[in-house]
Amino acid sequence: MLNRRVLRVKAMQSLYSYFLVKSSLRDMIEEELIAKFALDPSLHDFSDRKLFETKQNLIKIFFRNKFTNEPIQALEALGKEELREVENSYLDYEKLMNAEVKSIKNTMMSERLRLQKAYLKILLLPVSLAFSNKQDLGRIKSSSVESSSSGNLTKNRFILKLKEDSILCELAKKREVDWEAESSSVTQWYKDVLSVDQYIINYQGLKVPSQEQQFECVQYLFKKIIFKSEIIGAYFDKHDLRWNENKPIIRSMVLKTLKNFHFENPLELQPLSYNEDDDFKYVDLLFSETMNRDYELEKIISKRVKNWDTSRMAMTDLVILKMALAEMMTFPSIPIKVTINEYIEISKNYSTPRSKQFVNGILDVLANELSSEGIIKKSGRGLLDNK
Repeated sequence: MLNRRVLRVKAMQSLYSYFLVKSSLRDMIEEELIAKFALDPSLHDFSDRKLFETKQNLIKIFFRNKFTNEPIQALEALGKEELREVENSYLDYEKLMNAEVKSIKNTMMSERLRLQKAYLKILLLPVSLAFSNKQDLGRIKSSSVESSSSGNLTKNRFILKLKEDSILCELAKKREVDWEAESSSVTQWYKDVLSVDQYIINYQGLKVPSQEQQFECVQYLFKKIIFKSEIIGAYFDKHDLRWNENKPIIRSMVLKTLKNFHFENPLELQPLSYNEDDDFKYVDLLFSETMNRDYELEKIISKRVKNWDTSRMAMTDLVILKMALAEMMTFPSIPIKVTINEYIEISKNYSTPRSKQFVNGILDVLANELSSEGIIKKSGRGLLDNK
């Protein structure tokens, strides 16, 4: 299931995309702006080159100032035309960036739906595999399908439960999840994987499998075939760029569904997390606060990282530091130590070998400073273990 660390990682990946796009877009628009005031040899005297370069530098300073709102001097050296072009360029940047932010955020928040659809798809896969040697997979939906010609898999009570459970079927229909479009792939998986698997061969050869044997077979299908087969795994890799990260989440949900299996009751479909709505509100706010406080957070980090320009810092480290500070400042109920430890672990897995010590050292010092200044305020559970 999803936990807060996984959610932090997903927010970090989205923020990494945001900062990458922000930097590229800002540089592109700045270059286009400055190019408008370049010396044109066909119109200007080359001896005026220094004058044009000075004007370009002032335009660059004024444009960059739009992102910081810091006091700026010598604007009187720029005419109305230059100031208007700077303003228009910044408005163009904002328009394009707002569209990018919307896209990145939508992608991040739609992860909830993608994970649920992957969970449903995996749950339905044993059904499609069991009936794959029938020519028409569409007949799976019909309760009148004869199973005698397909061996024990099509008679397996647990597979039939997955096939016929009303809650699973209704949700799959609502989310438009099925295997019909991939029927040829499923048939090939049966031939290449299941038909040569000794456990499945032995199971298919049993005269009348016991209920325990039927359940063990379904467990085997999920654990040893669906989640371990390279051929089937390649399909999910192709359709989910982060399948390696999402696979353990889906696997835990599927196995918990099996653990709670009761023939008399509907399937207990698993939520993505115990507090799904709160968790996705958390990741949404974490993303927004880190993004909106970007300049403030970078100033705080720059003051602490002596003799080290933040532009030279590994981008992942910088994103991690900004996220950690935003979390400390935004969520009073999360203890400081929890935040620091979580982002240290993320840095170990997603950044450089030296990032763990770097992130730990910076966050520890900044947490103490910002707490003493009253910028970080904790309450309730957030007061635990902060000493």
